[in-house]
Amino acid sequence: MTLEGTHVQLCGRFSVVLNGSQLDPALPGRRARHLVALLAVQRPYSVERDTLLDALWPDARRDGAAVALTVLLSKCRAVLGRDTLTGRGAIALSLPSGARVDVEQALAAAHDAESAVAQHQWARAWPAALTALFITRRRFLPDSDAAWTEEWRRRLELVHHRTLAYYAETCLGLGGTERGAAERAARRLIELAPLSETGYRLLMRAQADQGDVAAALLTCQHLRTVLREELGIAPGPMVQELLTRLLR
Repeated sequence: MTLEGTHVQLCGRFSVVLNGSQLDPALPGRRARHLVALLAVQRPYSVERDTLLDALWPDARRDGAAVALTVLLSKCRAVLGRDTLTGRGAIALSLPSGARVDVEQALAAAHDAESAVAQHQWARAWPAALTALFITRRRFLPDSDAAWTEEWRRRLELVHHRTLAYYAETCLGLGGTERGAAERAARRLIELAPLSETGYRLLMRAQADQGDVAAALLTCQHLRTVLREELGIAPGPMVQELLTRLLR
């Protein structure tokens, strides 16, 4: 298979393709992959050496870690090129125009989906939501347990939750056979975030739109029970308004 362009994948299997060449196998180990990932998520900004030291060697002595970072940068530059890893006091990942980084794609697609849903532009929202979902369903940098990677996992998890809602909303807007997809997305959101009123509200709408108002009412009752037992509160006004419409 011939590779084209430049793209970096940080969610799921780590991958770096630069101008059509697969370079990640040549990177010198796990810490090199984490260095590239940390620089990639900060694009287009550079990252101070002290920040890199704290992220990559959190428990090491400063002087020893500083030497190790210099050696690591030298080895990574030998693989990626000096034009790709730029800077001295602060380091940046400089990629060619048109390069794709999956995390950047996911954040941009989620934003586009949100904007399109707000404007009821379902045909634009649908592919954007799917793109964000496809990327964020994979674990960010699976072989790292560092604090900064956990922060990014939480951020991308929230993006995934929001995009499930955008996707369900879009499928309801499209109607027809997409109503089933809306129901599945809403159920998935509830599975991942059991206290999500948005998930329950979208599930109620999907059930009602498919002609099963009784199931929608049962879903609402289940939400009431969950919120009362877990938080001691009642569903918010958007759920109450939907319930009123269903009862009519």
